[in-house]
Amino acid sequence: MEEKDREILREAASEQGYTSIAINKDGKHVGGCFIPWKLTSSAINMKTPRVTLAVEDLQDEAIMADVKKCKVLGCYIMIPLEDYSFVQQFHELCDLFILYGKNISDLSFVQDMPNLFLFYLEDAKLTDIRPLIDNCRRSNSLPGKRFGFYHCEIQDTSAMKDADFMISELLIWPPEGQTDEKERWLNGRHISGFRIYD
Repeated sequence: MEEKDREILREAASEQGYTSIAINKDGKHVGGCFIPWKLTSSAINMKTPRVTLAVEDLQDEAIMADVKKCKVLGCYIMIPLEDYSFVQQFHELCDLFILYGKNISDLSFVQDMPNLFLFYLEDAKLTDIRPLIDNCRRSNSLPGKRFGFYHCEIQDTSAMKDADFMISELLIWPPEGQTDEKERWLNGRHISGFRIYD
């Protein structure tokens, strides 16, 4: 983590204030990342990490104690991690963005996040998306959720039938060779924007 970002994090922690974090290999500051959503009115102020952590910072007790004191609104993970459970402590999280999620096999770390409305995931191999859907069903955040799954292998999408909330955008980039994605995903009742990218 760069010293300037460390100071910003200390200040946010002392005020128990809002912040957003990026996580990358070396901790060099990240000013933002791409926004996959077509309708960006609610995403426009997101994707701007205030501080960037190096992957090794996740093991630093002082840094993580300061992160825990903050209200983390956005988390942008830009490298593969072995463990994503630390995300569970971000109860104020609105935006979760995960690149290179090849080590993710379930979404159990997405729970008790009542404000989550932007969720983007790449390269995961999931049995289902039930934890994400259940979390959003208990949500107090904006009514229009946005989900993006890039090259994710997801065995069971039937939890979409229980999505009793509005999904403003559902973006699917199917893994190579998967051709039945439209049928698998469109069993949700409240999807206003759906796109598949071949």
